[in-house]
Order: sequence, then C-alpha cells, then structure tokens
Amino acid sequence: MDARKTVNRWLVGAALIAAAASGACDDELAAPIMIVGFGGIEGLVFFDVSEDGFFDPVAGDVAVAGVNIEIRDRGTSRTFGSGTSGADGRFTIGNLPGGTHDMVIDTLSVPAGISICQNPLQVTVNPDETRFAEVRGRPGCLITIGAVKELAIGEFAITRGIVTSFPGQIESNFVYIEEPTGGLFLFAPGLMGQGIAVGDQIEVGGTTALFSGQFQLTGTVSLRVHTVAVEVPVPLLTTTAAIAASGSNPTDDLQNRFVRLEGVMITGAFGSTGNSQNGTIDDGSGAITIRVDDGVVADRDSNVTLFPVGSCYNINGFAANFNGSGQIFPRSVADMESIPCT
Repeated sequence: MDARKTVNRWLVGAALIAAAASGACDDELAAPIMIVGFGGIEGLVFFDVSEDGFFDPVAGDVAVAGVNIEIRDRGTSRTFGSGTSGADGRFTIGNLPGGTHDMVIDTLSVPAGISICQNPLQVTVNPDETRFAEVRGRPGCLITIGAVKELAIGEFAITRGIVTSFPGQIESNFVYIEEPTGGLFLFAPGLMGQGIAVGDQIEVGGTTALFSGQFQLTGTVSLRVHTVAVEVPVPLLTTTAAIAASGSNPTDDLQNRFVRLEGVMITGAFGSTGNSQNGTIDDGSGAITIRVDDGVVADRDSNVTLFPVGSCYNINGFAANFNGSGQIFPRSVADMESIPCT
C-alpha cells in the first residue's frame, strides 16, 4: 500500500504532552500540526461575464481553454505540479502534498479582455482527496482612480468613488466621482435616471479617453454597484494659478477634483470670447476660464447679467481644462457664493 496516500498523521509536540500529563502550564508552544499525504486539485477556468460569482452559461459565462496553472509552495517559487485548462475549461493537477498552497495563474496564457483579479489563489490539498477550485476571470479588476489615470487611452477600467456631481447636474451625461487618489470625469449617458446623488458611492466600468484635453471614462459606462449616502464631498481649497498649471496635464492630480476658490473676481465678461457660457476669473494668482454649463444656467445669455465683470465670489466646482487651458466648472448657481470685493 502506498504510504503517501494512507498516512494522515497528527504530530504533537512533546512539551504539550508533558504539560497535559502534569496539569501544569507551559509557555512553550506545541509543535505545528502536520498533515502527511498526497491529494489533488481539479478546477474550472471561466469568464464570469455576468459577474455574479457563478459559472452560468445561460447568463453568457464561458469556459476558458489554454490557461496554464501551477501549484506552488506557499510564498515561494517552488512548484509542486501544473496543468492547463482544456476546451471545457477544466484542469486537473495531482500528486500534490497536503497543505495550503498557492495556485498561480499564468496571465500571459489568459485571453485578452479577461482579467484575473486575484493571483495567486490559495488552495488546500487534503490527502486522498481531489478538491475543486475555480479560476474566475472578469472584464476588469477594481482599481483606484489614480491607477485609472495611469492607463493608456482606450483601456477598459473598473473603479469607484464618491459622487461629487450627479448625472445631468452640470450638463447632460456629465458625472464626477472622487476618492483619495484623485477625481474622475465620466461621460456617461447610461447613468441618467439611475437615482444617483451627490454623496453616493458608485462603482463603474468604462473606457479611458481624452476629449479636448480632458481625461475621462467613457464608452458604455456601466453602473456596477451603487451605495446611497456614503460621504458628503468636501472641496479642496486651491487657486486659479494651480488650476491653470494643471491644465497642461490631463492626468494631473488636480484635474477633475472637486475644488474651492476663494476671493475670485470676474475679470472677463461672459461671451467676450464668443461663448456666453465662458467667462474669465482671477483670485490674484492668475486668470483661468470659468464655464457655466447648461445644467447650471439654462439661458446661456443670462450669465452676462448674473455674473458681471468686477463681481467677486467664492466658487466650488471642478478643475478641468479645454485643450490645455485651465478651467473650472461650477455645479450650480449655489456654488457661486457672492462676496464683497476687497
């Protein structure tokens, strides 16, 4: 009889035996429990298109062939065994020592468009058993907004943040979200009518893009998770000069952040550059454009009288740019707090 498949021995330290026999307490720990024997792992590699955590071909999930998998000694590069998923996505790796090991997926063998978000996975092998394990591929892995800004244009990304401007507040299809690593602009027609409000947390998926110099997540931006009333957004105090400097870099940390300017004067009339939604402001550190969009003031021409040259404000809004020139987008008339000019 093969001893490897029959021995399942629990080894207990002599110190523990002695303490039990005498009834005394001992600060020495018992020797670790060891499982001696060999078993196996069989599993399934699949693309969880529906992202519900289950393999459901009816929901569009598909088995993934040709993915290489290794079982390694935990935390090391020592390999105990390997296998490759077949046409049905199944793999089997046998003759593995008992214990908890790393199941490492060769991401180079995973087809494009499928992300393995946890790698390695931990698997436990029991002697004389073949245990089942799943390798779940997803359309993308959840990453921070800061990491999204490091992606190449045209890449799919999944991220989440606190809503700082709800769909349609500034303009139809405009949404802003933020978390500690940065702010992000979403051009997202599909988020309209979803009941999203400022202070909610949303998880979204979309494709990175640039439009007139502004970094954004676009394409068919999908709402994946929606949690209501998580946090009240607080604007970051900054200056017009800082926004101007950030405008040349679409992925600058300040771009798409919810910000606050204090002691700002309207120095250039709305419409003076041929666009009645655009004016010029300056807090004394340097001029930038302020854009009051459709959701803020529906009648564009009224911006001239609402915000006349020489009037002063504290302004909450979003640092942005148009073709490299710094801008700020207020969310509402209430974000334009009128103050005495000093």
